[in-house]
Amino acid sequence: MAYYAKISNQEFTVSERARLSEARHEKNVIENDNRMSDEYATLKTAYYDSFTSATLQALQDELAALQSQDWFDDMTEEEMTAYTNSITAKQAEIAAEKAALIPGQETALASLKAKEVEGTEDLVTEIESLNTTIANALCRVTAMNTGADEIKMVRGDTSELDNQVKILYDSIREIDSSLSHEDWMAAEQEIKTEIQDLYDNAEPVADVEFDDTEYWENQYGGTKRTSYNTSGGVHQLGGTPFRKNYAGVGYIYDPVRDAFYPPQPYASWTLDEDTCYWQPPTPRPEGMDWYWSESVLAWTEHPDKPYPSWTWDTTNGEWNPPVDYPENYYPETWNWIWNEETLTWVEK
Repeated sequence: MAYYAKISNQEFTVSERARLSEARHEKNVIENDNRMSDEYATLKTAYYDSFTSATLQALQDELAALQSQDWFDDMTEEEMTAYTNSITAKQAEIAAEKAALIPGQETALASLKAKEVEGTEDLVTEIESLNTTIANALCRVTAMNTGADEIKMVRGDTSELDNQVKILYDSIREIDSSLSHEDWMAAEQEIKTEIQDLYDNAEPVADVEFDDTEYWENQYGGTKRTSYNTSGGVHQLGGTPFRKNYAGVGYIYDPVRDAFYPPQPYASWTLDEDTCYWQPPTPRPEGMDWYWSESVLAWTEHPDKPYPSWTWDTTNGEWNPPVDYPENYYPETWNWIWNEETLTWVEK
């Protein structure tokens, strides 16, 4: 069983997506104006005209005149042969003239397209940059799903055998055509027997593992496979680590690092490139429970004070407000919030 993390970079690319939409609109406006210009109309006419020429029209008229003749029944065999040859020759002339027109068509089309996008060069560059930025932006894991195993067994490499069989099949076409029918069939059967012997005597080809991760990621849409046994860049069962850490809802997927890691806990903490664990500015002391204080950038014996008026309860190991919690206070729902200005609880 494999695990797949549903990811989205929407929250990290709001401004880029908005600007991308604007830039595309601006580009479309310029292109539409270009298409409405007189110069574009002239180039468009030149493009259509590039598909014909006086020579081509004359040749086509000549062919039409030949094909319009209705005296076929009166032709001798020699006349019919000559007539057919003249038709074929004229068609060849037409094909040659059409081929000669292709470079001019390509030039005319290039000029037409250049006029259409004239003045959009900076926008094209910006759009490409925005698309790259969005593609490389951080993503949030929004859901975790189980799916098809990414590893499937496929047949091993048979290219050497396939090549030998192909050579033998090709040799059938090289049998001397002057042989009698019976001799030719015998020669063909001899080659086919040799082919069958190759298959019969070939060493069995063992199945091999094939990683189908990319297929299933695309199949599920907007997902990335994650390894349940990978943590800190190490596979816990001795296998190959995959994307640094097993993902979870709320985790970050970094396309540049191709790694999963939890959200940054504090602004001062930095990401370890080897493990994709967040590391504090100073190591956590050993022994008792220590809490990181972002306000003083140090480890303390208790977590940061949530409000200036609260005091630390050494017995329970927690911060207490100067006014007791309301009777119907439920921390999991946050139905009451503390107002530090009035030193009171306010029901939401």
